[in-house]
Amino acid sequence: MIGTKKKAIVMSLFLKWRKVLIMLSNAPEPKLPSPTTAKGKATLARILEAGRAVFGESGYVSMRMSDLADRAGLSMGALYRYFDNKDDVFLAIIHGIHNQLYAASRSAGPGTFKADPYGAILASNVGYLAHYAEHRKVMRAFIEATMVDERYTAMWWYMRERHIVRVTTALQRDHGRAESSGLPVRLTLEALASMTEQSAYVWYAHPKASEPILPVADAARIVSDIWHRTLFST
Repeated sequence: MIGTKKKAIVMSLFLKWRKVLIMLSNAPEPKLPSPTTAKGKATLARILEAGRAVFGESGYVSMRMSDLADRAGLSMGALYRYFDNKDDVFLAIIHGIHNQLYAASRSAGPGTFKADPYGAILASNVGYLAHYAEHRKVMRAFIEATMVDERYTAMWWYMRERHIVRVTTALQRDHGRAESSGLPVRLTLEALASMTEQSAYVWYAHPKASEPILPVADAARIVSDIWHRTLFST
């Protein structure tokens, strides 16, 4: 019975893995304008910077394009020459933050995860949590958006899966680990990723601006200890 159940779980994960690979190959891309002049590039950067501030202050639902135009110092007409609506702006912002999160959460260098798994895990979590904390107000707006618009749910899922795929691959490549507690290691990584993501939200996105936040070094050590004990204690 156990063997049959395990085979069913493995098959379910295999089918899910195929869907993940398809999803990653068709990752959502924002409608980001491509200005060719220095002035146009500077204006685009100003819009995105203003967008991060406005979405962070107002949240996703309450944000208005007029607020963004005011913050960026542009007329509505000038703003609409770059973006058609607030969703195009927000998708561009979230896409950029995700790429930065993904880059920031890479380990220290080639071979690090194999030679020093705890050090690599800690470096990865420091990078992820530091960048999350830096953009914590926008991440709070992003979580709000996932509750009301499927486009952001898809973006969230893509962001999450991209991290899980990377660690699953590294575990198999560097440590020959395909299982954890007798089950596919991906299940364990899904739980660990969820723990880290929710911890980041509770520690950084949820508190009000006036409330103190947990230092990134302490946060990274807490989640890294859990990651390392779970993956390498047996």
